[in-house]
Amino acid sequence: MSVEGKKLLFVVSGPSGVGKSTLCRHILQDIPEIRLAVSYTTRPPRTGETDGKEYRFITEAEFRNKIEEHAFAEWAEVYGRLYGTPWKELEHDQGSQIDILLDIDIQGARQVMKTLQKAVTIFILPPSLETLKARLSGRGTDSSEEQRRRFLKSQDEMKHYSEYQYTIRNETLDQAIRELSSVITAERIRTAHMEPAHVFR
Repeated sequence: MSVEGKKLLFVVSGPSGVGKSTLCRHILQDIPEIRLAVSYTTRPPRTGETDGKEYRFITEAEFRNKIEEHAFAEWAEVYGRLYGTPWKELEHDQGSQIDILLDIDIQGARQVMKTLQKAVTIFILPPSLETLKARLSGRGTDSSEEQRRRFLKSQDEMKHYSEYQYTIRNETLDQAIRELSSVITAERIRTAHMEPAHVFR
């Protein structure tokens, strides 16, 4: 984060298959002093995913217990699986200079916008609908019916881009990384995020 500013929460979301998780992985590698808020999910791990890194993988019963305990800042059911971000993941450690990056779906992002209005919100768009359709089919992990369902939902989700402060079209990975990095840099040096105690010293 900015050396003399407030700690920030960056919310990145967009339709399934748009590449937001890939973008977030690169941001975590390239930008200092930022960490990923790790959410819970009831879906099984995908190839290469590690429990506690991309997600915390739990049973539906465990997830619903956490709902009853009001443990989540946001949660949603997406394609039959439950996803939720615990409040503790959005809390800044005392004295920490680390910003928080939250990679969530549109349902979850809308909940966060209501409860944490100072969050910086970023929507990721695909280059085109045809490209998005190709990306969804290219995963090789879903049936043709599941791909069709995801594509139809993605078209609907894209209509909500205007609810976000920033919109990035993921034409190429390098370009999208640069634009997302630019958003983070710009927000870190915004006057509104500066602490008066650090300005007059």
